[in-house]
Amino acid sequence: MPKSQEVAKLAVAGNEFEDWETVWVQDRWMGGYPTFRFTAAERAPLPTAWTAAQFKPPDKCTILLAGQLAASGVILQRQVAYDAKSRAVQLSGAGRTYFAATSSIDSKTSNFDKMSLKPIADKILAPFGVTALQIGMIDATPFDRLQSQPGELVFDFLDRLARVRGVTIGADHLGNMLLIGEHTRPIVQQLYEGENILKMQCVISNEQVSSIYATKGQKAVADGTGPRQSAEMQAQVRGNALKGAMRKFLETVMEQPVKTQAEVEARANYDAIQREGATITAHVTVQGWLRDGKTLWRPGDNVWVYSPMAMLNLAMKIQTATFTQDNRSGTLTTLELVLPWRLGDKPYGRPTETPFPQGGDPVVDSAPQPPAPAKTTSDGPPSAQSPGAPSPPISQ
Repeated sequence: MPKSQEVAKLAVAGNEFEDWETVWVQDRWMGGYPTFRFTAAERAPLPTAWTAAQFKPPDKCTILLAGQLAASGVILQRQVAYDAKSRAVQLSGAGRTYFAATSSIDSKTSNFDKMSLKPIADKILAPFGVTALQIGMIDATPFDRLQSQPGELVFDFLDRLARVRGVTIGADHLGNMLLIGEHTRPIVQQLYEGENILKMQCVISNEQVSSIYATKGQKAVADGTGPRQSAEMQAQVRGNALKGAMRKFLETVMEQPVKTQAEVEARANYDAIQREGATITAHVTVQGWLRDGKTLWRPGDNVWVYSPMAMLNLAMKIQTATFTQDNRSGTLTTLELVLPWRLGDKPYGRPTETPFPQGGDPVVDSAPQPPAPAKTTSDGPPSAQSPGAPSPPISQ
């Protein structure tokens, strides 16, 4: 009998199947939906539950790993291969948010004037039975004038708006679409080189960063502003990662008209944070699916990573958790880790009075910090350009 911590179950309408040859389940914060893939193969004697695995699209399903919910979704594809000597079945699918994220917006008017991000998300997700779950604080400034494009996909539309408000769009294992804003989460686990890290692939890169992130926007001529001031709203953020190196300039044009200078600044901040936050990415493979013997690894959680070989000694956030199992590698979890503030969490420095390694280590002493907030470079005065009140924090 396999250990309960290593059992993967796919359940459809009360029927469960667990005799899988391979398991692959990926849960991710920065994306529209989780994905999964299972394969089963004939062995001698033939498993008695083989006929129970007659699952097919579009069956709704739940995935349990080590007895805990890893994803709730739908089977999208069934593949069968057989010959005189063998049989094999592969089932693949996605989380509940798949159909909403990949559908066009179903709205009679396509008009979202004077609405803020959360109510917009609630409105366009409602026809698909999906909930928009707010994580932390998000900017509740209404969009003065806003229309969706004919045929525009739900995820693309939300992502376009979220960039203007400094929000990341994601999904969870429960079937919610996430609006990820500023939040704070604790460090739930430590990952140590030579101890619980089986494999590590770390990339430290400046390929995406710039010295200056500039954003341009425009608004309707009103409120005493002239044509030039309305058409040439600008903001800039100075990057941290290329200090002392070659100069690089990146300019973005706002996707839709704005009303305040603060919206232009927020868009510049988003670009800077996403690009500067990509300077460190680590893929860490650990044994099993449970981080503490009890709880599944979850995207959005923070971990402390100590790896002198990778020059890491800092807090990182789980952006993607990929759960796998096969007869060669066993039961593994691969974590894609990024700097916490890239996904809205607070910056972390070196902790004090903790059990983490400290002092004299040939590794990074503190995490890279986010760039300073954007400054206006418009001709108009910034005093009249205040952002709207943020939505209250909501924890997942």
